[in-house]
Amino acid sequence: MKEFLAELRTRAWRTAGARYNASRRLKMRESLSTCSLALLSALSIAVAFIQKVYSSTPGTPLDNYLSSLAVGVGVLLLVVSLLEWGAGYGARAEALHRNAELLTAFHTKVGMAIALLDSGTPISVEAVDKLRIEYDEIKERCSTNHLPRDDELFRAHRRSDDEFKRNGKPAMSTSRALWNRLAWGLSEVWFFAVIWLLVVGSLVYSLWIPKI
Repeated sequence: MKEFLAELRTRAWRTAGARYNASRRLKMRESLSTCSLALLSALSIAVAFIQKVYSSTPGTPLDNYLSSLAVGVGVLLLVVSLLEWGAGYGARAEALHRNAELLTAFHTKVGMAIALLDSGTPISVEAVDKLRIEYDEIKERCSTNHLPRDDELFRAHRRSDDEFKRNGKPAMSTSRALWNRLAWGLSEVWFFAVIWLLVVGSLVYSLWIPKI
């Protein structure tokens, strides 16, 4: 009985940690999205200003390129706005955080049940089964689930805990833990990194286009 409760407590602890990480990841994505959309909006205006100042003569190669670039940035802004708005990262992050809080409270509750067993107070099979059902119900309250990389990050942070040790040593190596942390951070950054590489590269390319 105690072994089952200990395993249930560990599962709740691990799921809560993963969902905290998922909430942080989605909040980071929302922040990146907001900043990128604001900068793209400003850039679309800046391109029009650059075109007016540095290519005042219509029909030149630079003027045509900047016109195309302005349209491209506008289309990109529209597409990214629709994609990011439809994803609802902020609402999903909040739901995951609330669910993680419930799982943390449940983790404490199971710990109290284990303490009662250690003190010699018996716990019925029905009570233990109710805890199992409660755990499943708490998980199902959140329609958004965490991703495997969120759990991997939790394991990387807690690799020295007894739950993640084998033969007295961390099951996850230091290099793997560092890689999991890096991969988790880049998982939401790469999309905007690609966008800005394309945009900045397009702007830099305009320096080599003849003005006349």
